[in-house]
Formats: sequence, C-alpha cells, structure tokens
Amino acid sequence: MDGEIRQDELTLEDILRIFKKHIWWFVATLIGIVALTVAYLIVATPIYEASVTINIEPRTKSTLTDLFSATGYIGSKPDIATEVELIKSRTNIEKVVENLNLLSYFREKMNIKNGELTTYDVVNMIAKMITVTTVKDTSIVKVSVQNPDPELAKNLANELANVYNEMLQKFSKNEYTARRMFIESQIPKVEQELKQVEDELKRFKEKNKIYVLDVEAQNLLNTVYQLDTQINNYKIQIEETKARIAAITEQLKRTNQKVVSSETISINPVVAQLRAKLADLQIQLAGLLNTYSENDERVKTVRNQIDETERMLKSQIEKVITSQVETINPNYSELYNQLIQANTTLQMLNSSIAAVERMRDSYSSKIAQLPAVEQQLLQLERDRKVKETLYSVLLEKLEETKISEAGVIGRATIIDPAITPTVPVKPNKKLTLAVGGVLGIFLGILMVFLREAFDKTISDEGYVKQVLKDAPVLGRIPEVEFPESSERPELVVINLPTSPQAEALKLTATNIEYSTTPAPKIIAITSSGPGEGKTFIAANIALSYAQNGVKTLLLDFDMRKPRIEKVLGIERINVGVSNHILKDVPLDRIITKYQENLDIIPVGPIPPNPTVLLASKKLEELVATLRTMYDRIVIDLPPILAAADALIVSKLVDGLVLVIRAGKTQKSSLKVAFENIVTSSSKLLGSVINAINANQRGYYYYYYYYYTEEGKKMKRKKRHKK
Repeated sequence: MDGEIRQDELTLEDILRIFKKHIWWFVATLIGIVALTVAYLIVATPIYEASVTINIEPRTKSTLTDLFSATGYIGSKPDIATEVELIKSRTNIEKVVENLNLLSYFREKMNIKNGELTTYDVVNMIAKMITVTTVKDTSIVKVSVQNPDPELAKNLANELANVYNEMLQKFSKNEYTARRMFIESQIPKVEQELKQVEDELKRFKEKNKIYVLDVEAQNLLNTVYQLDTQINNYKIQIEETKARIAAITEQLKRTNQKVVSSETISINPVVAQLRAKLADLQIQLAGLLNTYSENDERVKTVRNQIDETERMLKSQIEKVITSQVETINPNYSELYNQLIQANTTLQMLNSSIAAVERMRDSYSSKIAQLPAVEQQLLQLERDRKVKETLYSVLLEKLEETKISEAGVIGRATIIDPAITPTVPVKPNKKLTLAVGGVLGIFLGILMVFLREAFDKTISDEGYVKQVLKDAPVLGRIPEVEFPESSERPELVVINLPTSPQAEALKLTATNIEYSTTPAPKIIAITSSGPGEGKTFIAANIALSYAQNGVKTLLLDFDMRKPRIEKVLGIERINVGVSNHILKDVPLDRIITKYQENLDIIPVGPIPPNPTVLLASKKLEELVATLRTMYDRIVIDLPPILAAADALIVSKLVDGLVLVIRAGKTQKSSLKVAFENIVTSSSKLLGSVINAINANQRGYYYYYYYYYTEEGKKMKRKKRHKK
C-alpha cells in the first residue's frame, strides 16, 4: 500500500477553519501583547528631544592665502560629514560637560560618590544622547539631544552648538596666529640684518671711494636680486603652507585620526626623487624661456613633463599618507584630501626653491670675474636690496595677517536655537500601540498556525479523506452535550430526537444503508483507539434503524471493555456471547429485548482470552444464525489498535465503519488502523467523524442549528450562557 499522504493546497476555507478552531489562542495572544504594550507605556520613562539648527559657512579666503584658493581647499564648500563628526567629537562633548558642570549634575542625580563617575563616563553617556542629521544639498545640520530631563536636553543642544562654533573659530584663528607669530619673529631679525648691511655698505663706499657699479655689475646685481626675491617669496609661501598643514593636522588629531608628518613625506625616496626631477625641469624651462617663446614646442614639452611630474608627486604623497593610516574614515576624507594637497604644494615649493637657488649659484662664476672691489660692492648692494624688499614685504604681510586674525568669526550660525520640549518623543504612544497591535496580530496568527502544526489529532475530514482514500465519510456528528438528568444521556436519538446530533446520526444510518448494493446487513463499528465514541455511534445507529421499523440487533463484541449496557442505561447482564460460546447457553437466553424492533446481545462474563473466543468456529456459526434472524445487525467491536479482535470479526461482517473523534484521534493512529484494515483484506464501508465542534466547521454544520428546532434552542442557550 502507498503509505504516502498527499498534502492538498491550503485553501481559504482551510485557513478560516484553522482560525475558528484556535480562535481563543489568537485572541489571548493579541490581548497579551497589547496588555504588555500598555504596561510598557505606563512604566516607560518619557524621553524628550531638543534640537538646534546650524548653518555652517565655508572658510573665507584671505589675501595671505591666495595660493591655497588655487589648490581648491580655501573658500570651498564645507565638508558636512567632517563637520558632523566634529560636533560629536569627544573634545567637543568634554567642553560641554565642563561648561555645564555636568559631572557634578550626574553624580548628584545618580547618587554616586566622587571618583566613581568620571568625565569619560559622562562624555560617553552624552554621546549616546546626541544625533546629528544633515539637510541634503545644503550646509545645514540639525543637532538633537534626547534626555528624560527636557531642560537638560535643551541646554545640551544649545551648548553643543556654541562649543562647536568656538572650536571652528579657534581652528580658523590658529592659522592666522601661526603666520603672525612667524612674521613677527622674522621682522626684528631682518630689520637688524638690514641695518647691519646698510652700515657695512656705507663704510665700504667711504673707504674705497666707489659709489656706483658699472653696467655689467649692475645687471648681475639685478638678476641675482630677482632670484633672491623669488626665493624669499617661496619661503613665505612655505611657512603659510606649513601653517595650513598644522591646522588640518590639529583637526584630525582632535577627532583621534592618525596623521603622517611632512618630514616623513619629505624623506620618502620616491618623493625626494620626484622633487629633484621637478627642480631640474624648472631649471630647464627657465633656460628655454630665455631663448624661446611659450608657444615653442620645446617649451611645451618641458611644461607637460612638469605637469606629469607634479601629478606623480601628488600620487606618491597620497600613497605615503594612506599607507600609514590603516583605514580612512569616510567622514574625514575631505580633510585628508586637503592634507595631501597641502603637502604636495609644500614639496613643489621646496623644489622651486632648489631650482632658483641653483640658478642663482650659476651666476657666482660671473661675479667672480669682476674686480674684487666690485664683487664686494655688488654683494653688499645685493644684500641691502634683498633685506630691504624682504622687510617691506614682512611689514605688509604682518598688517594683513593682523587684520585677518582679528576678523575671524565663527563659521557656524545658529538658525533655530533649541527650546524646552513639552511633548516626549519616546515612547511614541500611538506608534507603540500600533506596533503592539500589529505584533499581537502577527504573533496571534503565528500561534494559531503553530498550534495547528503541533496538533497531531484529526480535526477535519480533509485528512481523513487523504488517508482512507476511496472510503467515504458516512457521517459527521456534531459535539454532544449530554443532558445530566437523563438515565441514558448518550441515546441522543431518543433523548433529543430533533437535535442536530440526532439528525446527523440518522443521516449516518441512511448513508450506511446506501454505502453498498445490496445494503449491508451486518455492520461492525470500530475505531483506531479507545474513547472515540464507537459504542455511542453503534447504539444510536441501531436505535435509528429500529425507529424506522427495521428489526435490528445490537451485538456487543468488545469483550475487553464492554459499554453497551451503560450506554443503553440498563443493568449489567451476566448472560451473553461468552456464555453461548463457552457454555453452550441457548441463543434465546442471551438475547434481550430492549425496545420494539431492537434486541441486544451483551458480552456476558468477560472471557480470559477474548481473541481465541472471537476466532472460534462457534462465534462464526452464531453470526451466521443471527444473520437469518434480523434485518440489521450492528456490532460494537474493540478498537483496531487495542487488539486483533476487530480484524478477526471483520471477516464475518458485510463491512466496517471506522469512528474518528475530532480533536482526539491521532493522525498516526488513523494511518496505522487503515493499514491494518487493508492488510487484513477487511471491507471498509467508510468513516464517521464524531464530536465535531460546529463553530469550527462550515455552513454544512450550521444547517443543523438553524433548521432544527432543537438546534435553535441549543443556540439560544449558548448565547444566554455567554
């Protein structure tokens, strides 16, 4: 036999049936989750959120730093990702903690002694309260702080914005301060050197009675002076670039980012090689420009080589920086790009100085050919002019730097300051209740299907049809509430003749009649296991036949646990089948008339070996004799899985009817019982599903309730109880 059960596709009707069956699990789960949600809302601490909106301006360009505007990192749009990280930085929060005296506040609030709560702990606590969001395609950021104390949330948000603005102002001012301090340190030195060279020049002229250089010496002086001026300009630019690098480095270090020093970059062999190559190309270009115009192919070729070398230099510097940093935080990529560009500019300036110094040194041989007196005068004039120009430039730069330094203001403008919130953002009662409700529904559905999945009992006839294959469902008996006042409560067709259960039992008897042609005369009622209602079904079907005027015999062959007398509400009869088989008691003495058209033959004394008795020749003869005496014989057999008795007797009857109790009969038991029936070649007329909960079934079962008087009464009774 093919023991594999085909699983039909789950239909909407199946889903509705499953829900009706386990509806209280669904309701209980939903109510439980909603109750837990409400309890959470009651006990949860309300959290308030205060927000401050900030507009971050780009860095302003100064006359001192025109060089950097060309490289693209001065006067550009602010890198918002970097600004966000600066707002949330540990340094920024530490300053807020200090300004608001939050260490003492939290120690007092949390009742913690000094030393047990540190500034580091408070900073970590506050960092978790802060959220910084940006407005797309703008330089506007929103700083939000969440805390159970609405006043503290407001103060934290506003102070974060203020401290951040002060930090930006300090960053910007540091660049100008570094330049100013450098210039101020150089001016006295240059002034002293200028005075010395002027005095020396004056004494030299008076001593040697020479006051003017000849034309050749004057030309040499002008050329060398121009080269010296270029060198000094490059040196000033180098200091400005170093100041810029220092400012970027400070920003990165404040956010705990690793930084590679300019010295490390300079000593890199590849960087040094490219720097030297760039100096050679610049000297070569200067030589060509003395002879050829800018449009000359030789000049263009050298310029292209310079551009390519500069690109290679920048690429190598980028490799040096990134190789020293394990991973670059994307939020700081713009700062690292600025650092790479600034270091590239620094190396290019060093290369330019080296080139100009080499060109200046090339004029030394020409100067050496002049008379000694003219050489000394030329050198003194050269020194005076260089010092004079340098002194003037430094004074001019100092004034510019002072103005720029004094004019530095914060780049962050507070658009909307934080105000004290009045409505908590957490927990969001409406949203939380909605989520709780949805979660309750979801878990309720899950619980319903889990209950169904773990329910190993049979609850619908779909599974019965799959297992029993061609054997039809002959009856569907609704669950019975037996009246307590009756002496024989299980005889539904007598006690509740118009009830849905009685109608279902009568219909079952009729279906058995038409299950074969000709109609079966001897019908054996059995089940897979005990407690499934086979005796109840057998007694009521026998009564149904008797009420229809059919001469019927109810025969009890359950010789292990007989229940016929109890169901019929009569005293235990001590004479029955066992007496006839074992002691040859006459047949007429074991037959008891119960009512018109219905006789019964009980088991009698329970035999020591029921299986041997049921397999005896005498029992076969008894059944054959009774077949001639009655129109219908209904036999109550033991359960199939309890003993072999049922399958032994099944060969003497016209067919078996298998009783299945909804919610009790195990699916595995039904499969094994059916396999035993097939193996024994017994004839299965069909099945009867007993104790069906009408609320879990379809419209078919409601028919009994709405179209029978007893059913209507039972419905009203149930509603009244509710």
